[in-house]
Amino acid sequence: DDDHPIFKEDVGTMTNEELMETSDIPGWDLVSTAPRKFPRGSLVGTVVSTKMQKTVNVAVDRYRVVDRFGKRQRYTRKFMAHDEEEVANEGDLVLILPCHKLSKRKHFLLSEILRAKGRL
Repeated sequence: DDDHPIFKEDVGTMTNEELMETSDIPGWDLVSTAPRKFPRGSLVGTVVSTKMQKTVNVAVDRYRVVDRFGKRQRYTRKFMAHDEEEVANEGDLVLILPCHKLSKRKHFLLSEILRAKGRL
């Protein structure tokens, strides 16, 4: 295992100038980009209704594994989210963030539109 390129050079002995050049860092080619981190409690879903003023209805799909059969079961829950500028349209993929209670059933804010309807 010591023949692997990551073990050939000690990163601790490299200077800052050498570290700035990423191709010189041992094992750099093995590093992939980290997945995007969403804030705690955030949900990604599809806008299913925009009929209310400054409010959108977002359907969030979740999956659970049924132990008996070992299959994934999809279940959908709808959340109301506050859309201050009323920019979301039906079919958009959006990110919603939890917030304080805004009304009886609304406790999410529309953070951003991840993908507009019809875009891949």
